[in-house]
Amino acid sequence: MNEPVYREQIGYDLAGNPMYGPVPFATPPDGAANPPTAPLQPIQAHPWGAYIAAGCLGVLALTVVAVLVAFLVFGFAILAAVLGLVVVALTICVLVLKSMWTSSRRG
Repeated sequence: MNEPVYREQIGYDLAGNPMYGPVPFATPPDGAANPPTAPLQPIQAHPWGAYIAAGCLGVLALTVVAVLVAFLVFGFAILAAVLGLVVVALTICVLVLKSMWTSSRRG
């Protein structure tokens, strides 16, 4: 068996063939084994409970606004219907009173 010299044998596979490790990287000419890495950033804690509470309050506020808008719209619709009935009733009342006034003046 001709085994490569530059790779280290790390074991055997299920068929009995030798397995070799990865090819080692060539070291840089300045002698540094590892390139410099950036320092790790600190872990930031997020207040997930506050985010969830703000979301729930936002949904509640939107619900209240939607209900108020619905009440205003339906309230104005009912107000318009009542106003229409009042105008019709007052018109009939004025016509009846005018008829009674003219009949009392003639007779």
